[in-house]
Amino acid sequence: AGATIRAAADDLARIGILVAEHLDVRRVGRPILEQAASEIGETVVLALYDPVRRQFSAVDAAETSHPIRYLWESLREWSDLHLGSSGKGILAFLAPDEQAAILDGLPDPIPGRRRLTKSRLRDELDAARQRGYIVSHGERFDGAVGVSAPIRDARGRVVGDLIATWPDNRTSDAKEAAAGATIRAAADNLSRRLGWSSVESPRGGMGRS
Repeated sequence: AGATIRAAADDLARIGILVAEHLDVRRVGRPILEQAASEIGETVVLALYDPVRRQFSAVDAAETSHPIRYLWESLREWSDLHLGSSGKGILAFLAPDEQAAILDGLPDPIPGRRRLTKSRLRDELDAARQRGYIVSHGERFDGAVGVSAPIRDARGRVVGDLIATWPDNRTSDAKEAAAGATIRAAADNLSRRLGWSSVESPRGGMGRS
């Protein structure tokens, strides 16, 4: 019984810390969200990562004025990292041992809307680390395009990501590339405001050059 009580207390303490951190990231990130959404012309979502759950949850968004837009509230529930840019924008940039532990726990091939092997997923994550952002099409929700980049804290740990999203009938290669550059810059800006230094370590793992 004592161990159960201690475990429950530890969980509550962890949740309390996460809530405090989330409130700070939301406060600092709000103007950055709004600016990125204005530049891209689409909804931009802020999602945060729980390293104990190894899942993410959306906590805020700056929405587009388009009458047809992605309903970001569907990402408020805790979700796995291996589907869609919303999760892979975190997974691609985790420390190698943490990423490997998550990938090792997945079946091969990975269940989803498209057939995806672990080898193919690793290739996608490697490419994202080189590019600084990741793009997905309809992996989590039909007809949704997502472009995301990681957010880091003062220690260089990935704490979440920014996700630009829109319906696939408004997409193009040029739009995705432009959104990728904007969302990466916005995520880096938010990371710096949280104390991250981009020169501390190489791209991927604990930081980006």
